Amino acid sequence: MSYDLIFLMALITFFMRYAFFMEKLPVKLDMRVQRFLSFTAPCILTAMAAPIVFGEVTFNTHDLTNPFLLGGILAIVLSLLVKNTLIVVLASMGAFFLLKTLL
Repeated sequence: MSYDLIFLMALITFFMRYAFFMEKLPVKLDMRVQRFLSFTAPCILTAMAAPIVFGEVTFNTHDLTNPFLLGGILAIVLSLLVKNTLIVVLASMGAFFLLKTLL
């Protein structure tokens, strides 16, 4: 259920942002509004993912193999190295599902 909800919220966020940046749509946004909108997707995804990542964490030796924690750490590192949010989200989700099947 939570994966479906996260995927649905990601789709809604993506299409809400994409509608404003389509060239066929005659809406021109102020630069401040465009800058403000550039922070919405990472904020929303962080707000959705943080309880999942840190809600599973307990501090013992088994935590190092937690795919939620490893996927969250990978997303943080990738977001520092790669400035494309979509690539970071897709790579992090792919790594999370790979880690979940392997661990």
